[in-house]
Amino acid sequence: MNHANAADLADIFRRIDASCQRLELEGAQNLPEPTTWAILPRHDSDEELFEELCFHMFAAGFSREVVRNKWPATRKAFADFNIAELAAWDAARLLPLFTDRGLIRNRRKIESVRHNAEIVQGIAAEHGSFGAWLRSYTPDTLHLLHQEVARHFASVGPSASEWFLLSSGFPFYFRTDHAERLLKRLGLLPARVRQGDFNAVMQALHQASGASHWQLSAQMFRFASGFHLREGVCQELPHCAKCPLWDHCAYFNQAGNPPGTGKDA
Repeated sequence: MNHANAADLADIFRRIDASCQRLELEGAQNLPEPTTWAILPRHDSDEELFEELCFHMFAAGFSREVVRNKWPATRKAFADFNIAELAAWDAARLLPLFTDRGLIRNRRKIESVRHNAEIVQGIAAEHGSFGAWLRSYTPDTLHLLHQEVARHFASVGPSASEWFLLSSGFPFYFRTDHAERLLKRLGLLPARVRQGDFNAVMQALHQASGASHWQLSAQMFRFASGFHLREGVCQELPHCAKCPLWDHCAYFNQAGNPPGTGKDA
């Protein structure tokens, strides 16, 4: 990884953010804070955290709006997500839910609510509470928590885990191929990314720029992919002539690789 200094890192994000903000003023859609997608306004208790986790589990692969519309019935069907009560249910208690049209009738996910309530109980017994376990991870280790949540809970994949943490207010970033490609071209990531490399760059950018992890990842994704913008600057065929990062960019400046060739760093 290129050891860029803090001033360079801050300048890189300032230029990325300015490009996105300028196009927003011209009519492109701004990205809201991730808590906008939460099903609950607060996440102080284990039950609230568990309900938020279940919401993103059900939403994975479905329309969020459909799941949100069904959520009052879902909350009632699952005893207001009372962890102790759900963990005590037997298989017969779930049978009516599999055919309830008011719910997302996905048998595996319905069964996972009961199973995951048991997992939350086990975590709480070991760490004091589910929330205490989640909050024991510091911002520079949240990328490990993302993996642990997906590993511990049934029917909770990496995407659902990511959105659970983001919407619950954890200072988490999301990792995309677009952001990774951009950081490689800038020389901030090696060609072969190892465990922890991406996180190290995100933490360095966060400390240098003062931007939140969400702002960093959202704006890098938009800048590189063109999401809600007219075009992505750092796509497979980059638009180096239009890019405000050219003087920071290893891809642009490397010998024998003229801009516009489409060759990845």
